[in-house]
Amino acid sequence: MKPLRGRCTVCGWEGEFLRQDMEREGFLCGNCGASSRMRALVHLLGHVLGEGDLPLFEWPSDKSVSILESSALGPYPVMLADKFDYLPTEYDPEKIRSGGNPMKYADFQELQFPDNSFDLVIASEVFEHVRDDRKGFCEVLRVLKPGGALLLTVPYDHDRHETRTRVDTSGEEDIHLLEPEYHGGGGQTLAYRNYGRDLMALLREVGFAVCHYDLQDLLHGITAQHAFVARKGEFSEVRERRPAEPPGGSLGPLLPHRLFLLLKYNMTGLLWFLKKLAGKQ
Repeated sequence: MKPLRGRCTVCGWEGEFLRQDMEREGFLCGNCGASSRMRALVHLLGHVLGEGDLPLFEWPSDKSVSILESSALGPYPVMLADKFDYLPTEYDPEKIRSGGNPMKYADFQELQFPDNSFDLVIASEVFEHVRDDRKGFCEVLRVLKPGGALLLTVPYDHDRHETRTRVDTSGEEDIHLLEPEYHGGGGQTLAYRNYGRDLMALLREVGFAVCHYDLQDLLHGITAQHAFVARKGEFSEVRERRPAEPPGGSLGPLLPHRLFLLLKYNMTGLLWFLKKLAGKQ
């Protein structure tokens, strides 16, 4: 396969993407480390917010926009926190039971936020791990403001009419119907299902207006993948374009990502980085 070059939707870097053998979890940005899936998510978020094709690094700040995200990974959460009223969470029932903040370790089946709290909720590769996904979607709908949106990615097969249920959750105990499948860091998070096209029907039954996106944009290193935008209320494609402002921030927040990637994959990149860093002095 011919090496793929393009521009990162997160940091704006241009060059040849790394680890192209890893499909959507690969095609890593040589600068910030964002994968194809992360760039697709940011691309869709920019579309929803009216930022067009600008990389996230260049979006203007707007602290009036409130965003909740589950299991945020990679470089883009640092930028979202800098630009928006952004709350990343990581589900950890043990920490909740031991007195941890239920907002920080949020269970999407029982969110501890008031109604109409957020403009956007981001859930990327999360809901296949939610035991009662219908209850989780209802909770997301509840905490979204009118007109707000859920940005959703899950393991999804558009050719499959019905979701493949891997675990029977009708009782108190999980009953495995198929060989257990685990995802996430270290492969320790149980997948309850693999979604099919009936996911859209489920979201509509809960009360969302839904749009399915078949994403592929090789100029930005976004390989073929699926995503959904589910609105609370009538569907609206994008916000009105906000006026452009000079990009803020600096090399600082992404320094650990850059050093890790450049040291791991190529020394040529390290020399490029040092020259760029010297140019900022």
